[in-house]
Amino acid sequence: MRVLITGANRGIGLELTRQLLSRGARVFATCHQPLYAAYLQNLKVQYANDLTITPLDVADPGSIEAAFQAVRKSTNALDLLINNAGVGAGDEPLGEVTQETLLRTYTINAAGPILVAQRFLKLLQAGDQPRIVNLTSGIGSIGNRDRGGMYSYTASKAALNMLNRNLAHDVYDLGITSIVIDPGWVQTDMGGPNAWITVEESVGGMLNNVLDGLALEHSGRFYHYSGDEIDW
Repeated sequence: MRVLITGANRGIGLELTRQLLSRGARVFATCHQPLYAAYLQNLKVQYANDLTITPLDVADPGSIEAAFQAVRKSTNALDLLINNAGVGAGDEPLGEVTQETLLRTYTINAAGPILVAQRFLKLLQAGDQPRIVNLTSGIGSIGNRDRGGMYSYTASKAALNMLNRNLAHDVYDLGITSIVIDPGWVQTDMGGPNAWITVEESVGGMLNNVLDGLALEHSGRFYHYSGDEIDW
């Protein structure tokens, strides 16, 4: 399986890279500054033939184009695109909301995944049962939202959910499955040490409970890492 992962330098992206490599996948791991991604570089030593590390800033269309050109030199197809790169904005009470934070968070968390999917579509079309997986958040569910605050982050994830619904319709006839997954509240730099689950549990759940059985008929859905569907 040929996989492209964004935001692969730490947290969920790094663990996705590690677990997929351990399953025998050929992984193109991307991040903003690969030279400073020490853990990712360590994986490269262990999986020299199966791991390619490529610079990619999902907020920069020029960087997306450069990453596409780099990846296409190594493969003519992708079977799985995992849009994991994202940014938080803290608790962000109403009095602290700014246009700058709203737009930056949307650009990275919502626009970025769609622009990456758009550019890599040709490689996915050539893949085997190609799938696009966009990492969202349960607090991006409008139906389940029961508190205020976190304006930029929650809105960006709700936007990503809608963008994925559109994307799923547009790529369905191409045979490409596209979904969003909530990885849970995970013990990462963003989630913090008090989060409910480890990164190993989250990634293992996403792979075993969702990705392993994912088919075209599931396209457009919103999944929890446990395999359960989530209310929009």
